[in-house]
Amino acid sequence: MPPSMNYQEALDHIFASYMKAKAGHAGKFDREIRQPEAIISLARELGVLPPPERTIRITGSKGKGTTSRLVARYLKAELPEATVGLLVSPEELEHTDRMQVNGTQVSKADFARIYSGLTPRLEALLAAMPAGGYLSPSGLFMLIALVWFAEQGVSHFVLETGRGARHDEVGQIASHVSIVTSIMLEHALSLGPTLKDIAADKLSVAGNSEYLICLPAVYETYKTLIPTPPAPLAPARSLPAYPAWFEVNDRLARSAVAAHLGHEVTSEVELASPSFGWVEYNGTHIAYDAIINAASADRELYREAFTGPRTLILASLPDDKDRDGLFKQFEETGATVREIALSGTRGYLHYEKAKLEGRLLAEVAFNDAWAFRKVLKDAITEFKPDVIHIAGTQTYIRLFKLAFSDIYRR
Repeated sequence: MPPSMNYQEALDHIFASYMKAKAGHAGKFDREIRQPEAIISLARELGVLPPPERTIRITGSKGKGTTSRLVARYLKAELPEATVGLLVSPEELEHTDRMQVNGTQVSKADFARIYSGLTPRLEALLAAMPAGGYLSPSGLFMLIALVWFAEQGVSHFVLETGRGARHDEVGQIASHVSIVTSIMLEHALSLGPTLKDIAADKLSVAGNSEYLICLPAVYETYKTLIPTPPAPLAPARSLPAYPAWFEVNDRLARSAVAAHLGHEVTSEVELASPSFGWVEYNGTHIAYDAIINAASADRELYREAFTGPRTLILASLPDDKDRDGLFKQFEETGATVREIALSGTRGYLHYEKAKLEGRLLAEVAFNDAWAFRKVLKDAITEFKPDVIHIAGTQTYIRLFKLAFSDIYRR
């Protein structure tokens, strides 16, 4: 028997080979360094690959996490007797919430137990790789989820890819339905360099799916990359309490479940997003918004809710995100804009531009919720805003939620 690990030891082990190989991968694309077939082969050997006819996958540049969660909720509502497994990337608050069955996440004990049991096979895989090879953390999270799903008797699988699809483990799993939420010039250093490269990567899911769900604009722009026309979309509906992109994600989710089940979705589910929401803290209204690209911004919402000097925008946008585009939009509102840099993020977020441009308010460790809460409280005292807009990466939004767990509710 392999030695058992606790939860933190399992997490450290999951990231170990990636961190060891990372320096040698600078400037390389996923297609040059990712080897998703290794973990997929092990999943096949273990007999945990989900049946395509019971699987829905989600990829895209914006909204895939929200869409994935909505798909799982609509599936469960339409099929009350089903056991629905959900895999998302990245985590919302804790790595265990990446994998859920009927809305309940895996326990830390089960997470560590499953990974400990897989370790000998994984180390053999790693030993067989060429120099510079590594086991993808997102692929390892997927493998843990699939083993746990098998233990739980999952009957329907909702799987979100990582940043891409063609060289991502989830992207290799055939499915009944796949959703592409949007395509933007995002992760260009990993998937690009061009928008067409990014589109080809994400739209590769059309090649091993029976049905593709996407917006008409995506199909019209990239139809040469799509083998057959996408499935029909469910009717659009207005959701005034949410930004426009959430309405799109909800429509895509209902469309995918309708294609999967062969009939219109009529169930109502709780509508929520890990990427956007409002809370109130000591009389100050705070909106959190996981946004890293200007193309996905809801300009009407910005004009209505984030306008004028009594709005404080606290942004955390690493160098590889659309900083210029988003800051242009922020500044057009007349709001006060400051930046917060995160450190200690296993090496994949860099804020050199923020440190040079004079807007940096603070630098905080990515998991130091206490320090972040103090920064925000001090900002309220200094700027006296009516509204605060917390805008940036999912890692940044996660830190905000952890710091204000007393007022944040999923």
